[in-house]
Amino acid sequence: MINLSLSLRLAYAVLRVDTYFSILADYPPSVRYQEICIPLPKSTHLWSATSEDERRKLQWNEPAGREKARFCYLMRDALDFTHGRHLPGFLTAEDYHLGLCSYQAGTWEAAHKAHSSESDELITNALPREHVQIWRSQLDFWYFSLTSNNQPEQEYSGITTVSDADGIFTPLSLILWHLSSLTLYAPVRFLQSQCSTDRITPKDKTRLRDWVASPCARTAVRNAAQICRVVEDESSSPAVTTRLLLNPLVVPGILKSAIITTLYAHYSLTCSKCTGMSPVDLVDLFNTDDEDTRLVNWMEHGNGLATWGPSEIAICRCRVLELSDWFRCAVRASKRAEIEILAFVATLDKGYLPLRDLS
Repeated sequence: MINLSLSLRLAYAVLRVDTYFSILADYPPSVRYQEICIPLPKSTHLWSATSEDERRKLQWNEPAGREKARFCYLMRDALDFTHGRHLPGFLTAEDYHLGLCSYQAGTWEAAHKAHSSESDELITNALPREHVQIWRSQLDFWYFSLTSNNQPEQEYSGITTVSDADGIFTPLSLILWHLSSLTLYAPVRFLQSQCSTDRITPKDKTRLRDWVASPCARTAVRNAAQICRVVEDESSSPAVTTRLLLNPLVVPGILKSAIITTLYAHYSLTCSKCTGMSPVDLVDLFNTDDEDTRLVNWMEHGNGLATWGPSEIAICRCRVLELSDWFRCAVRASKRAEIEILAFVATLDKGYLPLRDLS
């Protein structure tokens, strides 16, 4: 029994590592959920039992359905929106995280179709919005299920730490979910590649202009803010410092957030100082609820002034250096990431179009 459980956990560890490397290197995951036709992993409480009696009691309390459920069929049903998606009630925080890992192949494919620079040369050219909407609905369903069935997710704040064994998956899952959404809405590789060139083609000029002006860019910035909010909340509690340091998604999440946010701010004139107009409604990208009318108005139409973090740094061209300092401080444990952020911000004026050329 122990050897079998070890084999199952090894298989799921491979899925997780494959997902994390995919995010780091921006390549499609190698592991597909269809290949994982094995039972769900035993809950982590069993592994942390301090005695045989405790382990036996926990074993009896394990939901019977977990022994029979196969991961591949669970994900198949979750992705089949034609028959009404339903998930069993015995899923743990780890199960939800593994399911989110298995979503990455579809998310990457949809993002690749939506952001491919060669898409206008194809005979049949579907709109990028079509690919994004399908997988965004899948991600929304998974997030709703996760937050509805897992108390640690509902109460998560970082300051109030989660004491149960599954607590480690709370920040992992939240960051992974927002990274998945960010991947759908932002062509990160394209944005990075433009920094290494002094000239931009008319095709890329149009592509950059359309993205910056679209709701996709603002949605990406909102997800970037939520990634950084999770990291900041984790950092504010000494009890979870180790958990934060061991989280493999923190640095790549902040780095991608920095690229998207500073670029969007570089092409935005939104504060009263830059526009010469009267002050507008402030939109706190860290703490504003998704249903807030000011946030919805900003994401859909760009109305209002979005702010970043507790210091309320305006998402405006005049505050790009302050935003850069915030991101550098957030990744101070990784000198390489800090250098990448510095290099990216330094090349914004040199490598990209002047602001007037995007109008």
